[in-house]
Amino acid sequence: MTAPRGTRTKEEVIKDFRTEEIVRAARRVIAESGFGDASMERIAHEAQISKGTIYLYFRNKEELLAHVADHGFGELMERARLATTRARGAAPKLVGLMRAALEHTSENREMFRVLQERTQFGLERESPLATKLERNREDLLCFVTAIVERGSKSGELRSCDSRRTSRFLIESMRGAIIDRLQNPSPASVESDAEAIVDFFLHGVGATEKK
Repeated sequence: MTAPRGTRTKEEVIKDFRTEEIVRAARRVIAESGFGDASMERIAHEAQISKGTIYLYFRNKEELLAHVADHGFGELMERARLATTRARGAAPKLVGLMRAALEHTSENREMFRVLQERTQFGLERESPLATKLERNREDLLCFVTAIVERGSKSGELRSCDSRRTSRFLIESMRGAIIDRLQNPSPASVESDAEAIVDFFLHGVGATEKK
């Protein structure tokens, strides 16, 4: 855990700044050329440091990718918290969450593709990337579960296993993200966000005719 700002040493401040600098450079290089061609030399050049300096902070490219993924997830959650705080009611909050996720992945398409490729056939359980992604998944699940629980308590949503229900919603969101990345002409973010939540709340059953 990062020490409080007033108690951090100069070395800790420099380390955090340098780490952030390298991660941002890595994100730019990966976005431009993909993970395979994102060599440590190119990342170092982008960050305007020597290749050796990167290895003072990251053991290898996989560990750097783990920090890049974590950095992107942090940005996603900041956007999601802002969107859900502004919304009133369970359904608007869920739409805000979906919109934040779709916008973020649309703006970071290559990064999402890289993570999909790296996790497609599984990762070593104790690898840095697997550890980061598992923690991020749990954080997102807890975030969505809290929205569902509040909606159930207010009567906007029916009583349910909020954690399991949230898993279903997250998988729907993930499927929509993949579909958008594969579709050369995807629907608008707003349209897809509303469609996901509408499907989540109402399913595909035909409404009863009066």
